[in-house]
Parts: sequence; structure tokens; C-alpha cells
Amino acid sequence: MAEITDKELEALQEGFDTLSLIHAVDELDKMRGHLNDREHHNPPEIRNDILKLHNLAMDVVNHGMKGRAPALFDLATVIEDQLSDLSEALENIQEAIDKLTDLQPESLRWGD
Repeated sequence: MAEITDKELEALQEGFDTLSLIHAVDELDKMRGHLNDREHHNPPEIRNDILKLHNLAMDVVNHGMKGRAPALFDLATVIEDQLSDLSEALENIQEAIDKLTDLQPESLRWGD
């Protein structure tokens, strides 16, 4: 197995803050609020919300039930906000991991 050189270790130590990985865990914890099953072995709440949104959309779009339109757009906005939070959390996690992998020492690269 290849070993990291002293120079590569120094570059890694100077270029990466391990605290960013703890922040990535914090971001993942934020996502759990949206993806957690709330009860044992049930699908994530957002899945149920999207199915509710589909039913509302069917009522409004396919059946012309105008009175359901406010509920449709209220729920769509809630889901949009949840997805925005999830997207931001994933981007933050990706950024932390990318920063680490960008600093991978040459001596540890496989077949490059």
C-alpha cells in the first residue's frame, strides 16, 4: 500500500479543516428532519406530501376544482422549501468532501 509523503501530509494539513466534516454531519442532521420516517418503518413525510400534492393537482388540473387551488399551491410551496433546504445541505456536504478529495496526495492515487 502506498504511503503519503511528508510533503503531501503538510499540504493536506494546510489545505483541509477537519471541522468541515463535522459541519457535513450537521447538514445531514438537517436533512433527517425532512427525510426521517417520523414513525417506525414508514416512508419519509416528504413522500406523503408529494402524494398529497399529486391528489390536489389531480383535483385542480384534471377535474377543474378551483377551490382546491390554494391548498395545492400552499403545499407546493412547503415542499419547494423543504427541497431547497435538502439541496443546500447536500451542496454543503459535497463541498466538504470535494475539498478533501481534491487534496488527495499523488502517492495515493490509483492508476492516474
